Amino acid sequence: MTDREAYVEAVLRIVEQIPRGQVTTYGAIADALFDEFGGGPRQVGSVMAREGAGMPWWRVVRADGSLPASHGEEARQAYLEEGTPRRVSGAVDLRRAMWLPPTMIP
Repeated sequence: MTDREAYVEAVLRIVEQIPRGQVTTYGAIADALFDEFGGGPRQVGSVMAREGAGMPWWRVVRADGSLPASHGEEARQAYLEEGTPRRVSGAVDLRRAMWLPPTMIP
């Protein structure tokens, strides 16, 4: 397995663990994996863009609790179904919905 494949698997394992009604950020995932793989939020975003279609992608948001506009309607529906706390702006209320991943998933 290549380093890239291991990184992709690690990111996706974290995303699978995010509980319903909660979210984490691209940066929080990057921080959890940094000691093992390096990288940052953009690398996590790249994994999600290429490999995250079968994952609960709406549970991974920007640092301000928002998603790209192109994901808005699908994400809103998922947030309603899961009871994810949101702000008036429509972004996720990170103070109430944030889930922090473990530092490294074996």
